[in-house]
Amino acid sequence: MSDTELMDMPKAEPVRRLEVFTGTGRRRSWTAKQKARIVVESCVEGATVSAVARRHGLTAQQLFAWRRKAEQGGAQIARAVPVRHGNPRF
Repeated sequence: MSDTELMDMPKAEPVRRLEVFTGTGRRRSWTAKQKARIVVESCVEGATVSAVARRHGLTAQQLFAWRRKAEQGGAQIARAVPVRHGNPRF
């Protein structure tokens, strides 16, 4: 005899799907200065992109995209990122 037969219930309900959403659940907007500060922080010797991204609530992929834009100079971020002589550490 199974457990469900012993219970005084008409019929067991099927398991329903449950979704759990984590995170902020909204888009955040960053100013060019904020992006530049985070990009520069990620370029400091010994810093890892993943750690910097986590600290600011970003994904590493998002931070890599900001760094790429700053390196190409096609975004507002590039204006706020200090120019490095020689080989930039992007």
